[in-house]
Amino acid sequence: MTSNSKTNARRNVAINSVDEVVFRGIVSVIERHTASIWTGTMTDLISAVNRVISKKQRTILPGSPSALRVVINRVVNRLRNRGVSVKFGRAPDHTRTRFVRFAR
Repeated sequence: MTSNSKTNARRNVAINSVDEVVFRGIVSVIERHTASIWTGTMTDLISAVNRVISKKQRTILPGSPSALRVVINRVVNRLRNRGVSVKFGRAPDHTRTRFVRFAR
């Protein structure tokens, strides 16, 4: 195995780990939410996922809202296969705040 192959393999493992933590975190947030609908900004979602995962897993969570959106885009099909609908949008107010809505 060449040096590039090893680097790519490590990167793929890291990406899969982050995807798994975010996927499980989102599912946990939705399951714990009484209405089975969760709506908020990516920053709100980072906070909600932080509350349901372990300290060790928090270290590999994406550091910014935009990085979290990229991860959600990678796991959106897995969420939908679990019966979770995912909708991205913008608020109709002046600031047009971006939001995500998960529903079961």
